[in-house]
Amino acid sequence: MSRERKPQIAVASYTPGNIAPAQPAPTYLRAVEAAGGLAFLTGTVLSEEDADQIYEAFDGLILSGGADINAEFLGEPAHEKSFPATRERDITEMLLAKRFMKGEKPILAICRGEQILNVVMGGKHDQHIFDRPEVEIEHQNGETRHPVDVVPGTHLAEIFGGAATLTVNSTHHQAVKELADVFTLNAMSPDGVIEGYELGDRVLATQWHPEKLVEDGMKPIFDWLVEAATAASTNTEG
Repeated sequence: MSRERKPQIAVASYTPGNIAPAQPAPTYLRAVEAAGGLAFLTGTVLSEEDADQIYEAFDGLILSGGADINAEFLGEPAHEKSFPATRERDITEMLLAKRFMKGEKPILAICRGEQILNVVMGGKHDQHIFDRPEVEIEHQNGETRHPVDVVPGTHLAEIFGGAATLTVNSTHHQAVKELADVFTLNAMSPDGVIEGYELGDRVLATQWHPEKLVEDGMKPIFDWLVEAATAASTNTEG
Protein backbone atom coordinates (compact mmCIF):
# COMPACT_ATOMS: atom_id res chain seq x y z
CA MET A 1 0.00 0.00 0.00
CA SER A 2 1.65 3.21 -1.20
CA ARG A 3 1.74 6.34 0.90
CA GLU A 4 0.82 9.76 -0.40
CA ARG A 5 3.97 11.61 -1.41
CA LYS A 6 4.87 14.55 0.83
CA PRO A 7 6.04 17.71 -0.96
CA GLN A 8 9.76 18.35 -0.67
CA ILE A 9 10.97 21.85 0.14
CA ALA A 10 14.50 23.08 -0.52
CA VAL A 11 15.85 25.33 2.23
CA ALA A 12 18.70 27.57 1.08
CA SER A 13 21.35 27.04 2.15
CA TYR A 14 24.23 25.36 3.87
CA THR A 15 27.40 27.26 2.97
CA PRO A 16 30.69 26.71 4.78
CA GLY A 17 32.49 29.70 6.24
CA ASN A 18 33.22 31.40 9.53
CA ILE A 19 31.90 34.90 8.83
CA ALA A 20 28.33 34.01 9.80
CA PRO A 21 26.46 30.93 10.96
CA ALA A 22 26.64 28.52 8.06
CA GLN A 23 23.45 26.56 8.48
CA PRO A 24 19.82 27.67 8.77
CA ALA A 25 18.26 26.95 12.13
CA PRO A 26 16.36 23.65 12.43
CA THR A 27 13.21 25.67 13.09
CA TYR A 28 12.74 25.98 9.30
CA LEU A 29 12.79 22.22 8.87
CA ARG A 30 10.45 21.65 11.80
CA ALA A 31 7.99 24.27 10.54
CA VAL A 32 7.73 22.57 7.15
CA GLU A 33 7.35 19.17 8.80
CA ALA A 34 4.58 20.51 11.09
CA ALA A 35 2.66 21.51 7.96
CA GLY A 36 3.03 18.06 6.40
CA GLY A 37 6.04 18.53 4.14
CA LEU A 38 9.66 17.44 4.07
CA ALA A 39 12.50 19.99 4.12
CA PHE A 40 16.11 19.64 2.99
CA LEU A 41 19.14 21.94 2.99
CA THR A 42 20.38 22.66 -0.51
CA GLY A 43 24.13 22.91 -0.09
CA THR A 44 26.21 25.43 -2.01
CA VAL A 45 24.90 26.28 -5.50
CA LEU A 46 27.33 28.23 -7.68
CA SER A 47 26.06 27.66 -11.22
CA GLU A 48 22.81 28.01 -13.15
CA GLU A 49 23.03 24.32 -14.01
CA ASP A 50 23.07 23.34 -10.33
CA ALA A 51 20.18 25.72 -9.64
CA ASP A 52 18.26 23.98 -12.43
CA GLN A 53 18.80 20.63 -10.71
CA ILE A 54 17.56 21.97 -7.38
CA TYR A 55 14.48 23.38 -9.09
CA GLU A 56 13.70 20.08 -10.81
CA ALA A 57 14.29 18.03 -7.66
CA PHE A 58 12.12 20.01 -5.24
CA ASP A 59 8.54 21.28 -5.06
CA GLY A 60 9.19 24.62 -3.37
CA LEU A 61 11.88 26.89 -1.95
CA ILE A 62 12.55 28.65 1.34
CA LEU A 63 15.05 31.52 1.29
CA SER A 64 16.04 31.62 4.95
CA GLY A 65 17.16 34.33 7.32
CA GLY A 66 20.75 35.12 8.23
CA ALA A 67 23.48 37.72 7.95
CA ASP A 68 23.47 40.75 5.65
CA ILE A 69 23.80 40.83 1.87
CA ASN A 70 27.29 41.72 0.63
CA ALA A 71 27.29 45.32 -0.57
CA GLU A 72 28.97 44.35 -3.84
CA PHE A 73 25.67 42.79 -4.90
CA LEU A 74 23.88 46.03 -4.05
CA GLY A 75 26.14 48.23 -6.17
CA GLU A 76 26.97 50.52 -3.25
CA PRO A 77 29.51 50.83 -0.41
CA ALA A 78 28.99 48.67 2.65
CA HIS A 79 27.35 50.33 5.63
CA GLU A 80 29.64 50.52 8.66
CA LYS A 81 27.17 48.39 10.65
CA SER A 82 26.73 45.68 8.04
CA PHE A 83 27.58 42.08 8.90
CA PRO A 84 27.68 40.18 5.61
CA ALA A 85 27.27 36.50 4.96
CA THR A 86 29.76 34.67 2.77
CA ARG A 87 29.74 35.53 -0.94
CA GLU A 88 28.98 31.87 -1.60
CA ARG A 89 25.76 32.15 0.36
CA ASP A 90 24.70 35.28 -1.54
CA ILE A 91 25.45 33.63 -4.87
CA THR A 92 23.68 30.41 -3.88
CA GLU A 93 20.50 32.17 -2.85
CA MET A 94 20.47 34.58 -5.76
CA LEU A 95 20.82 31.73 -8.25
CA LEU A 96 18.04 29.75 -6.59
CA ALA A 97 15.80 32.81 -6.33
CA LYS A 98 16.21 33.56 -10.03
CA ARG A 99 15.55 29.96 -11.05
CA PHE A 100 12.45 29.50 -8.94
CA MET A 101 11.09 32.88 -10.05
CA LYS A 102 11.28 31.65 -13.65
CA GLY A 103 9.18 28.60 -12.77
CA GLU A 104 5.83 27.91 -11.18
CA LYS A 105 6.81 26.44 -7.81
CA PRO A 106 6.20 28.36 -4.56
CA ILE A 107 8.77 30.51 -2.78
CA LEU A 108 8.73 31.52 0.87
CA ALA A 109 11.34 34.21 1.57
CA ILE A 110 12.07 35.05 5.21
CA CYS A 111 13.99 38.04 6.64
CA ARG A 112 17.32 38.01 4.74
CA GLY A 113 15.56 35.84 2.14
CA GLU A 114 12.93 38.54 1.65
CA GLN A 115 15.73 41.03 1.03
CA ILE A 116 17.65 38.74 -1.35
CA LEU A 117 14.59 38.03 -3.48
CA ASN A 118 13.73 41.70 -3.79
CA VAL A 119 17.29 42.63 -4.81
CA VAL A 120 17.37 39.83 -7.39
CA MET A 121 14.18 41.16 -8.97
CA GLY A 122 15.42 44.74 -9.16
CA GLY A 123 14.20 46.24 -5.88
CA LYS A 124 16.19 48.62 -3.67
CA HIS A 125 17.74 47.67 -0.33
CA ASP A 126 18.14 49.55 2.96
CA GLN A 127 21.41 48.60 4.67
CA HIS A 128 20.51 50.15 8.04
CA ILE A 129 16.92 51.09 8.75
CA PHE A 130 17.84 52.89 11.99
CA ASP A 131 19.37 55.71 9.94
CA ARG A 132 15.77 56.70 9.20
CA PRO A 133 14.37 58.97 11.94
CA GLU A 134 10.86 57.56 11.67
CA VAL A 135 11.98 54.03 12.59
CA GLU A 136 11.13 53.67 16.27
CA ILE A 137 10.52 49.95 16.82
CA GLU A 138 13.43 47.86 18.13
CA HIS A 139 13.49 45.76 14.97
CA GLN A 140 16.89 44.25 15.70
CA ASN A 141 15.96 42.99 19.15
CA GLY A 142 15.12 39.30 18.87
CA GLU A 143 12.71 39.60 21.80
CA THR A 144 10.63 42.36 20.20
CA ARG A 145 7.03 41.65 19.25
CA HIS A 146 5.21 44.32 17.28
CA PRO A 147 2.16 44.64 15.05
CA VAL A 148 2.20 44.81 11.28
CA ASP A 149 -0.63 46.20 9.20
CA VAL A 150 -1.84 43.70 6.61
CA VAL A 151 -2.97 45.11 3.26
CA PRO A 152 -6.61 44.14 2.66
CA GLY A 153 -7.29 41.89 -0.31
CA THR A 154 -3.78 40.44 -0.46
CA HIS A 155 -2.99 36.76 -0.36
CA LEU A 156 -1.38 37.25 3.06
CA ALA A 157 -4.67 38.62 4.34
CA GLU A 158 -6.46 35.59 2.89
CA ILE A 159 -4.02 33.18 4.54
CA PHE A 160 -4.85 34.72 7.91
CA GLY A 161 -8.61 34.85 7.39
CA GLY A 162 -8.80 38.54 6.55
CA ALA A 163 -6.82 39.72 9.59
CA ALA A 164 -6.01 43.45 9.53
CA THR A 165 -2.98 43.13 11.80
CA LEU A 166 -0.52 40.43 12.82
CA THR A 167 1.87 40.29 15.76
CA VAL A 168 5.38 39.42 14.59
CA ASN A 169 8.96 39.14 15.82
CA SER A 170 11.97 41.20 14.72
CA THR A 171 15.66 40.37 14.28
CA HIS A 172 16.88 42.68 11.54
CA HIS A 173 18.55 46.03 10.87
CA GLN A 174 18.29 45.83 7.09
CA ALA A 175 15.09 45.73 5.06
CA VAL A 176 13.48 46.30 1.69
CA LYS A 177 13.75 49.97 0.72
CA GLU A 178 11.68 49.87 -2.46
CA LEU A 179 9.82 46.85 -3.81
CA ALA A 180 10.67 45.38 -7.20
CA ASP A 181 7.89 46.15 -9.68
CA VAL A 182 6.81 42.51 -9.88
CA PHE A 183 5.84 42.33 -6.20
CA THR A 184 2.83 43.60 -4.24
CA LEU A 185 3.16 45.03 -0.73
CA ASN A 186 1.15 43.03 1.80
CA ALA A 187 2.41 44.14 5.24
CA MET A 188 4.06 47.17 6.85
CA SER A 189 5.11 48.06 10.37
CA PRO A 190 3.61 51.14 12.07
CA ASP A 191 6.93 53.00 11.65
CA GLY A 192 7.02 52.47 7.90
CA VAL A 193 9.27 49.43 7.43
CA ILE A 194 8.18 47.09 4.63
CA GLU A 195 7.37 43.81 6.40
CA GLY A 196 6.00 41.64 3.61
CA TYR A 197 5.23 41.27 -0.08
CA GLU A 198 3.87 38.70 -2.48
CA LEU A 199 3.41 37.67 -6.09
CA GLY A 200 -0.07 36.29 -6.60
CA ASP A 201 -0.51 33.15 -4.52
CA ARG A 202 2.89 31.68 -5.44
CA VAL A 203 5.46 33.91 -3.71
CA LEU A 204 5.27 35.10 -0.11
CA ALA A 205 7.96 37.12 1.65
CA THR A 206 8.08 38.18 5.30
CA GLN A 207 10.59 40.36 7.12
CA TRP A 208 9.69 38.55 10.34
CA HIS A 209 10.53 34.94 11.22
CA PRO A 210 7.33 32.85 11.07
CA GLU A 211 9.30 29.64 11.57
CA LYS A 212 9.94 30.77 15.16
CA LEU A 213 6.23 31.47 15.74
CA VAL A 214 4.60 28.30 14.42
CA GLU A 215 2.94 27.68 17.77
CA ASP A 216 2.06 31.37 18.13
CA GLY A 217 -0.18 31.73 15.11
CA MET A 218 2.18 31.57 12.12
CA LYS A 219 1.62 27.97 11.05
CA PRO A 220 -0.81 29.09 8.26
CA ILE A 221 2.19 30.40 6.31
CA PHE A 222 3.75 26.94 6.22
CA ASP A 223 0.37 25.34 5.53
CA TRP A 224 0.16 27.58 2.46
CA LEU A 225 3.70 26.65 1.37
CA VAL A 226 3.10 22.91 1.65
CA GLU A 227 -0.29 23.13 -0.09
CA ALA A 228 1.21 25.20 -2.93
CA ALA A 229 4.13 22.79 -3.24
CA THR A 230 1.71 19.84 -3.34
CA ALA A 231 -0.19 21.50 -6.17
CA ALA A 232 3.06 22.24 -8.02
CA SER A 233 4.15 18.61 -7.65
CA THR A 234 0.80 17.37 -8.97
CA ASN A 235 1.00 19.69 -11.97
CA THR A 236 4.54 18.54 -12.73
CA GLU A 237 3.58 14.89 -12.54
CA GLY A 238 0.61 15.53 -14.79
